[in-house]
Amino acid sequence: MEISNFSQLIPLLSNFHRTIPPTLQLKLESSLTLLKQDHQLNKLFFLGRLEAHSVNYLLAFGSPGGDLFHQRKFYYSRNGIDWLLLLEPSDWSEEWGHIWSEFTGNAGFAFKIRSLAVGSPNVVVSEQDRLWYVMHAILREAVGVPRGALRMSSDSHVVLNPFFQGLTREELEELGNYQHFRRPERPAEENLRGRTECNLSMDVFDPLEVDVLPEGKSFTLRMDDSDQLAIWSSLHWLGLDFFHKAKTNMYGFFYHGDGRKNWDLPFMVEL
Repeated sequence: MEISNFSQLIPLLSNFHRTIPPTLQLKLESSLTLLKQDHQLNKLFFLGRLEAHSVNYLLAFGSPGGDLFHQRKFYYSRNGIDWLLLLEPSDWSEEWGHIWSEFTGNAGFAFKIRSLAVGSPNVVVSEQDRLWYVMHAILREAVGVPRGALRMSSDSHVVLNPFFQGLTREELEELGNYQHFRRPERPAEENLRGRTECNLSMDVFDPLEVDVLPEGKSFTLRMDDSDQLAIWSSLHWLGLDFFHKAKTNMYGFFYHGDGRKNWDLPFMVEL
């Protein structure tokens, strides 16, 4: 959730049984506003909270320039007031996603990954580095936004579309109308192929429906009682939800989980 719309989006969380206590909400609004100013960030987003053994990690990320993903910075807090910068590990690996131990709440704690290669030493990963990786993986694999919320500028910067007015009620339920919240990784011609109508500045982004395996089965949809708010939930990263209210520019995402990926998903759905 972008902090400039924080107070508007928080009430929508109750529609999918997520809550932020009023006292914590006030802390977050104040501290994140100061963080944005002090670190000279153009955009700052609150991602959610990660449950650890002894404390919850509150997560946020932002970018200093016009491009949402250029020099993106990750932050965490234990109390909602003091925020610490997470530096990208110098030598990280996708294997970190297989660490199954729960987070401890001690950023200096070390996890060990057993090497299967004969004679190779075990890999040691600090909790702080693992926290960076989990944020990176969730944002790359699971966070979605409605089509049109992102725009590719003429100088190839990814920016929020200030003219976005929302999907229609009929469009809300179609996974094909949602895209990854990231810089495109697939060739533009693949993302544009098959669309009867397309906009080059909006449709170059990777669609959710064909990018995450198993195709079309990695997210579930719920509608609220008004039938105007769609909530999509990731089945790979349990606890990650993104939402959008029809015919408005109100959309966002929120994570409340333990930082462990659901690797069993292919065995849980009908392929």
